[in-house]
Amino acid sequence: MEFFLNDKNKKKLELFKKLIFKDGEKVSFTYLQHYLDISLSTLKRYFNELETDVQKNEDLKMIIFEKNTGGFQVNNYSDFKIDYLLIHLRLHYLNESLQFKIISCILTKSYLTADELAEELFVSVPYLYKQINTLNEQLKNFHIKVVFHSNENLCGEEKHLRMFCFYFYWNAYRGTIIPFESELSCVFSCPDIIDSLEKRYSSSVINRIKLMLGITMMRQFKYQIQLPTEIKNILKPFEVTTEISMLVKRYFISEDEHLFFNLMLRSFISDIDTSKEKIILFDMFPRSSSLVFSSELLVNEYEKSFYSSASMTSKQKANIFYYLLIGLVHSTFFEINPMYFFRQVMINEQSNTEFLKKYLKRHPKNYRFYKKFRKNHPEFTVDPTFNFGICMLLTILTDMFLIPTVSIYIQYSSNNFGSVFIKNKLLTLFNPESINFTKQIHEANIAIVDNFEVHEEKEEQTFFFVNSFLDERMWLDLIIVIQKILLWSD
Repeated sequence: MEFFLNDKNKKKLELFKKLIFKDGEKVSFTYLQHYLDISLSTLKRYFNELETDVQKNEDLKMIIFEKNTGGFQVNNYSDFKIDYLLIHLRLHYLNESLQFKIISCILTKSYLTADELAEELFVSVPYLYKQINTLNEQLKNFHIKVVFHSNENLCGEEKHLRMFCFYFYWNAYRGTIIPFESELSCVFSCPDIIDSLEKRYSSSVINRIKLMLGITMMRQFKYQIQLPTEIKNILKPFEVTTEISMLVKRYFISEDEHLFFNLMLRSFISDIDTSKEKIILFDMFPRSSSLVFSSELLVNEYEKSFYSSASMTSKQKANIFYYLLIGLVHSTFFEINPMYFFRQVMINEQSNTEFLKKYLKRHPKNYRFYKKFRKNHPEFTVDPTFNFGICMLLTILTDMFLIPTVSIYIQYSSNNFGSVFIKNKLLTLFNPESINFTKQIHEANIAIVDNFEVHEEKEEQTFFFVNSFLDERMWLDLIIVIQKILLWSD
């Protein structure tokens, strides 16, 4: 949604975020200038504008801005939590965007001509068309466009329209408002559904389920979804295996609608299914499907390369297979590159792509594996234009499920229990599976010492000198050192 925000409002939103998270604490000019990459005069101007923007908003009036020597601070005296305040201010800035207003209008009402919409938005028709042309360039990514002289002003296949509706409404309101909630009264007046959902999911997940159901209720009677046979067969196991699917099945007018809802859930909510359900699903997906076959082939080869010393657990394999298959089904059915799994809707594509390329470069093993895999397995039927997105997905799954490790050597000589204290403290701060302790200094990635030892030089080995194992500052520094190694390990 950041596409709708101009650069100034983006900066003001980031400024507010930094200040509100430091509620009641001063944040220095120097830090804010560096963080926002702006001059001091611009920073002060943005602060003044931000204060005005907040004071004009009824829900944000109890936010007090203070200017101090060398810095700013914000005090939150309202009844609202920080997350609500940020989303509310972001929505305020979104509503200043004409393109955002265009989408908001045409999703709730149909306009026969551009003149009607221009009149409602108080702009000239030529200026409206200029904005629509820019907007349509962004909407190409979703295979839809803004048109007039039609039943609806958003033109495209129903699957793309529903996907975009969810993207738009959720990214705009983030749970503060649930559009179409009135249409859901018949669903959420049923105690069995409410109880089951609340036992299993957070309020954020329930709100997203509500939004998806609301979009379905609004559209399924007039514009029905039709699924291709292969996609339908892949999605059928969800229909009978998962609790959420069985809970809401009664509200869909066709099997295709129900299965499409299942796909939408899993495309946009990460943990809609439990690990147990994913393991059951793993065996139920039809191996006759080319997408299922390709997913399993890739996972099996991935296991050989990344789990050479020990096989994946059934939980790991089912999870990796699950997310890979959902990614491929989503990309194939919606005709959207898997890259869209990793970027917010309507955000600057170039900056996102650059970020993802840098992320991938930090994991060269994944890139080498996938390149070799594509070369050795021509039977892998996925479109080669998806290569970067699939490789990115594998890299993220590696970070999710493959536990990174660091080898640590400890030698604390000042007393007889310092080494034991450090060792046990590290095991409480980090996943024990990530920490390997060694008695050989040359084997260690990190040597934690308080004395000199003769040793050979080793590349990429870090020496961490300890004065007192009770020093709080020392522990903060040590944690950062270990975290960096774990974060960038491949």
